[in-house]
Amino acid sequence: MPEGRAPISSSRVSTGDIARHSFAIVRRGFDADEVRAYLQSVARGIEAFEEREQELREAVALAEERAAHPVVDEATLTASLGQHSAQILRHAHEEAARIVVQAQEGASTLLREAQSQVDELQARTESASAERVVEVELMVANAEQEARAERERIRTDVDADAERIISRAKDEGRALLEQVQEARRRVLSDLAARRRTLSIQIEQLRAARDEMAASVSGVRDTVDGILSQLERSDGQARAAALAAGDQARLHGTPEVPLTGTPADEGGERGEGGESGDGLDGTAPSVDELFARIRAGRDEPAPAQVAPLPEVPAPAAEPAAQPEVEPEAVAGPDDPLIERRQQLLAPVTAQLSRHIKRALGDDQNRLLDVLRSAPATQGEALFGSEEAHMAVFVSAAHGHLVDAFGAGTVFGGREAGSVPVGTAVDQTASGLARTVVTMLRRRIEDGREDVGERVGAAYREWRGERIERLVGDFAVQAFSVGVATATPGGKVRWIVTNADGCSDCEDNALAGAVAASEGFPTGHPYPPAHSGCRCLVAPS
Repeated sequence: MPEGRAPISSSRVSTGDIARHSFAIVRRGFDADEVRAYLQSVARGIEAFEEREQELREAVALAEERAAHPVVDEATLTASLGQHSAQILRHAHEEAARIVVQAQEGASTLLREAQSQVDELQARTESASAERVVEVELMVANAEQEARAERERIRTDVDADAERIISRAKDEGRALLEQVQEARRRVLSDLAARRRTLSIQIEQLRAARDEMAASVSGVRDTVDGILSQLERSDGQARAAALAAGDQARLHGTPEVPLTGTPADEGGERGEGGESGDGLDGTAPSVDELFARIRAGRDEPAPAQVAPLPEVPAPAAEPAAQPEVEPEAVAGPDDPLIERRQQLLAPVTAQLSRHIKRALGDDQNRLLDVLRSAPATQGEALFGSEEAHMAVFVSAAHGHLVDAFGAGTVFGGREAGSVPVGTAVDQTASGLARTVVTMLRRRIEDGREDVGERVGAAYREWRGERIERLVGDFAVQAFSVGVATATPGGKVRWIVTNADGCSDCEDNALAGAVAASEGFPTGHPYPPAHSGCRCLVAPS
């Protein structure tokens, strides 16, 4: 190769690569169609230059081939062609070399310009894409920040509204509960007054019934005496009539037939020609005497008949009294039961109200946990059993202490004079353990949704069920107070239920027992079973 010729680079970009080159597509970048059209035009230009370059290369190669293998040398050629022809040949060689160099330089320049334009276009495209990406990321970050702020604001407003609604609902529920309890107390007071009125009316009716029974019994005795006297008087009257007939026959008076009719239809006369009516010599018949006796004993007897002797009225035999329902006489232990009711009823009402309030707060606590995590169950939902029980122990302990104090007053000691000890703590723990155990079992064993199980469990416990349970433990604390107030004395079991159980009746039949020994069934004091309201009292 002649010296001074520019080297041809072998690391060129092909026109096909330029035309097929692709770029990343971003929003708001260069128009892909325009870029691709420009690249295709550049590729066509470079392709034309390459064809021209190839032609020049072929010409140069041919010239070099001829120069390398000349047919004749220059001298010969010069001699044969002359000096002018040789000069023309040299100029052709130089021009061919110059043209090749210019073609190579032009192709390199065009390639560099195309590469520069492509790099510039790619740089601008990447810069625009990066700027757009930054803008989009900034917009997304701002939108996320605004969404988080809006979410926090909405959540804060919702929590505040929920707290206000819950607080208002609690206040309304407490007010409604107090109204219901006040209405219940009024109804019970009205029923008690009506019961007392009905009891008085029943007693009056029973007294009137007894008076009527006594009057009927007296009338029956009188009638029995009269009938007995009549039976005796009939016999005596018959005897008197026979005696009167005998006397009439002795005096010559004709015998009067017992049929009560005269001897003949014309009214047979006796001595003196007077009629026989007793006053005119005629003896009355036996039937007439019986009629007079039955009509009245104050009618004067006939003259010829001896007066009937006065028959004393027989002593009235005791008549069979009608069966009278025995009156409901107040029992000897009713004042003690009434006294216990006066001391314990207010404490039980307060204890029931506070336990129900604790149940409502505990239900709200579980529902708050379920709002944030609906699938929560077990210990994660309830918390530890000790902490769960502590809620109800705290709500019940003070009122059970009051029940214990009422029991000591019932036992004859002053309030606060007897130390409470651990019995009340055990009673409060027993109440809390029963409530917590039954609540957890009801919520864990259900098949419905957890929230529905929680609502159902607490609805069941805020009714008569909790009132009965509270009453059991209030009676237990009261009975502990009574037994503690009489440590050296004796107590007895008083059954207050009309349908008491056999254990209660056995304990009542045991009579007075030492307060420290317990009753035959093993119970030291009531209650002996759920719902037992028996009373233990100093003997």
